[in-house]
Amino acid sequence: MRLKYVTTERLPSGATRYRFRRNGKVTTLRGEPGSREFHEHYAALIDGVPVVPMKAVRGSVEWLVGLFLEDLERKVAARLASPLTLKGKRHHLGRLVEEYGPKSAEMPRSAVIKLADKYAATPGAADNLIKGISGLYIWAIQREYVQCDNPARGVKRMTRKTKGFAPWTAEDIAQFLAFHAPGTTARRTLMLAACTTARRGDLCQIGRQHEVTRGGRKWLRWEQNKAPHEIVEMPMSRALLADLAGHGNMTYILTSYGAPYSAAGLGNAFRKWADDAGLKGRSLHGVRKGVAAMLTASGATSAEIDVLLGHEMGSPETKVYVRSAARAGLAETVVDRIDAMLG
Repeated sequence: MRLKYVTTERLPSGATRYRFRRNGKVTTLRGEPGSREFHEHYAALIDGVPVVPMKAVRGSVEWLVGLFLEDLERKVAARLASPLTLKGKRHHLGRLVEEYGPKSAEMPRSAVIKLADKYAATPGAADNLIKGISGLYIWAIQREYVQCDNPARGVKRMTRKTKGFAPWTAEDIAQFLAFHAPGTTARRTLMLAACTTARRGDLCQIGRQHEVTRGGRKWLRWEQNKAPHEIVEMPMSRALLADLAGHGNMTYILTSYGAPYSAAGLGNAFRKWADDAGLKGRSLHGVRKGVAAMLTASGATSAEIDVLLGHEMGSPETKVYVRSAARAGLAETVVDRIDAMLG
């Protein structure tokens, strides 16, 4: 199998060396093709994340991180965790290994603070690093790999808590649809996102293969890409069916090359489509969030929103939408009372 960016070099000894070459940088790959060492090194270079050494001294930081990632890989293989989670952990914990790899895993809190301070210019990255270290030590303490307290406990986050992705409004959706004509990938993506509220990792995979017919009505049935990989079943709305009419490809959303998007690629493309429509700072997740908020405000129940978003019934996240809608309704009522009192 030919691997992207990999070239071979024949050495005078007769052995073959495998080189990873991208953006002018060349790295010699460890191990042989087919070995775990080779493919883990290749995957790390493809993802642009630091490489965790295969062999490490027992009790060191790199040894502990290696055990943790091996366990997470098994969970991904068993579909108990997401590949995206594994990719993120490799990235953040790779930074920990770069800084403290051969040092003892019995780490003091001051070491975590010192490392996080290095990323103060990018507070989000610093916070993700702290979160990753905390998760590593929760896992390690439970399995008695270390005897210390969690060194990330009590380390103050650098970013302020925000409301997250801006929810789309009905006006935002109308503006987007007015700009992007019927038949465009941009419009189809918004319609699919609004009518299913699927996460972007699911949106880039959903297609004809997920259509089923029940009682004369078309439904979509897919397995969520995010762990624990629940099955989502939802009738197809009239608006979505109309938008998909005449679309002959198996996957609904394709790149200009006719291939499915990656989750990150679709997210980036959608942000550009939103920018083009004059909707700066809007995201795919904001569509999901906005549709849930609008439906809640129009009287949808918590149970209905749970089903729509693919949440477990009684999800705390759904209760946030319900509380927000209730507060908005109460605010309108109380202002009407003030008008009546003063009028």
